[in-house]
Amino acid sequence: MTTTAADNTTVAPCPPLLLGIRSALGPQLLTQILQSKILLVGSGGIGCELLKNLALSGFRNIDVIDLDTIDVSNLNRQFLFRSQHVGLPKCVVASEAALKMVPPLSQQQHEDDTGAKYTPYHGNVCDNSKFNVPYVQRFNLVLNALDNIAARRRVNRLCLAANVPLVEAGTAGYLGQVTVIDKNSNTECYECQPKPTQKVYPICTIRSTPSQPVHCIVWAKELYKLCFGPKVGDSMLFEDEESLRAEKAAEEEEKKEEEGGANGNESKNGSAAEAASTDGEEGGEKSTYMDLIVGLRLLLGVDNVDENDDEKKALDLEDEAKRNDLLSKAQESLTALFVTEIQKQIGMDRYKTAEKVPVPVSLDDLAKCTATITGEGEDHLLPPTERKDYKPTQIWSPSDCIQELASCFLDVAASNNQPLPEFDKDDDMAMRFVTAASNLRSYVFQIEPIQSLYSAKGIAGNIIPAIATTNAIVAGLQVLQCFHILKAQMNSSIKCHGNGDDGAVDETSNLKKTCRYTYCLRDKTRKGYYLQPTTLPDPDPNCFVCRNAIISLALNTQEWTLDMLLSRVIKKELGFHEPTILVGGDIVYEEGEDIDPSEYAINLKKTLANLPSGGVSHGSVIRIEDYSQDLEVDVNVSHKERWMIKTDDDSGAEKVDDREGIEKFEIGGKKPVASAATADSSDGGKDDIAQDPASTAAEDDDDDIEIIDDDESTKNTAAASSNGKKRKPDTEEDGSKVKKTKVDTDEVIEIE
Repeated sequence: MTTTAADNTTVAPCPPLLLGIRSALGPQLLTQILQSKILLVGSGGIGCELLKNLALSGFRNIDVIDLDTIDVSNLNRQFLFRSQHVGLPKCVVASEAALKMVPPLSQQQHEDDTGAKYTPYHGNVCDNSKFNVPYVQRFNLVLNALDNIAARRRVNRLCLAANVPLVEAGTAGYLGQVTVIDKNSNTECYECQPKPTQKVYPICTIRSTPSQPVHCIVWAKELYKLCFGPKVGDSMLFEDEESLRAEKAAEEEEKKEEEGGANGNESKNGSAAEAASTDGEEGGEKSTYMDLIVGLRLLLGVDNVDENDDEKKALDLEDEAKRNDLLSKAQESLTALFVTEIQKQIGMDRYKTAEKVPVPVSLDDLAKCTATITGEGEDHLLPPTERKDYKPTQIWSPSDCIQELASCFLDVAASNNQPLPEFDKDDDMAMRFVTAASNLRSYVFQIEPIQSLYSAKGIAGNIIPAIATTNAIVAGLQVLQCFHILKAQMNSSIKCHGNGDDGAVDETSNLKKTCRYTYCLRDKTRKGYYLQPTTLPDPDPNCFVCRNAIISLALNTQEWTLDMLLSRVIKKELGFHEPTILVGGDIVYEEGEDIDPSEYAINLKKTLANLPSGGVSHGSVIRIEDYSQDLEVDVNVSHKERWMIKTDDDSGAEKVDDREGIEKFEIGGKKPVASAATADSSDGGKDDIAQDPASTAAEDDDDDIEIIDDDESTKNTAAASSNGKKRKPDTEEDGSKVKKTKVDTDEVIEIE
């Protein structure tokens, strides 16, 4: 039965499971919880924990947005999913699982019909036609459980434009953080601090849709484990019968949905629970490479070591027949990995929406596998690392990669050390294998730049598994912030209705007074705490998102076209969705509803210097507007032709960057002065960061791999954060200073 408090505020009935929350927070706040409407973006590692917490805390009206589907690799850490859910949308399965945890309001309500509403949306939060400012304004608050910078930027800007509080979170190994972003409370937004290159990557991206060199290197390390590791099941590329049955069940359910699509949305969005019951009597279709890899392991001696022997007997490669048999099996396995499996995925329309369709490795290149020799011989028959002119900075062709892989298989077969130990970047064979395999995959998926062994070693050595349990901690902290936000909204509502003290200033409605920026630490503080709350930071006065600050951009205005500026900087770096670009007060490009794209198409191929209204030169100001995000910014442009990069050695020296085909630019730095002076401006700003096409990332899925910055990257990030000014130190609750260990990477999940 509904009760009434002393201030005539309606109080909802309390489920028995929520009696503790009512005692701790009060009946009015519990009512606010039961009646609030929440938007959750992301239902992966943090998202699953959040949904569970929200359901058991009494939240009854939640929209869940997620683009991803469940992969086998998600099952060991996203606990709302089971093997029969593989292939289904994460948001659908997670919503159904969490909905069953919502306590009924009364004993009369059946557990399966609590009256709660968890609505999943299997889509991209960056889709402005569905998820826009009016949509976000329907909610009391928004929770972010995302894993990529582009989507988090999007949600940050939507919440600022809609004036809705956002609870943002991130984890990286044992480290985590939770903060609250609120426009009215004058808090720091997500983009007030520069974000480093994304350091975490989803397993399904690694396995199926790589887009960066690091994706291919992670995949190659997993292939190393699959081929040479002590336990083949440790590799994310391994397939077992359970996962295959799950994939088969998901495929059958998808077919049923397609056949019943004419019966309406109810059939199309059928229950995940029903799909879960379809285990399938037969296993799903195996990959084209798994059986071949198992056979290759046996031939290499990885899986046939006699337990009574201290070490495995090496394969006699002097025997020409055995050597040829090994190389033939290796070629079959490589053909399955880089040709047959790719063709199979293309035939399944996996890449029908991809910008670039994968191109399998040519059979002529694969034929080099059996022709490879080691030791002495003609250079074209030797693997690249055994040639006379070999250098670690050389770029290998596809045929070079095949020959290097063949050489690695021969080395393993001749080794007495079986199975091989864990990957070590300082192990010569391991790095040769990973470099060759990753570059072959880059060639298949047309990913640039191709990595030399030197550069691949730098990336592969910094890839480490991350810790999953931090997700549960930060998800709990997010829900605690939800309580503070709802209480502040309740107090503000009471004031508006005249129930507060006349003329009193309600400090509790200011989220900066009630919410905290909380860090999850690996090492305890001096007081013995592993959770460190601090006051919410002030906005960065130079933030172009929440403070409309002016930013600077250095590039070659004679070479950059408007199309390059639009795609590489405005959309990818600055995150504009539907930009309008103005030069000298005149529109030179515009996107959005009712806009004819052909109207400004003629300007896209023009260099910036040749644009209408006098073009863009040193000191020009470009204005960029995006009404879909209620965002506008002025960009001061400086012309720059000479660029410096660090040398390949460890001396720290610099040299002129004469690489061709690289879109060189800098964001940040000092405001340029309009002048026709030298174009060789170094600009001198500490926060200038030269960008390489492969230096940024935008992923979609929950994360599984963490990349640790090297010292130089850390220095760059620190410099980029300074903006030429010192930030005020954060303080603990007692006023003492606390060292800020901010986590700018996304959600991190370990591989098991």
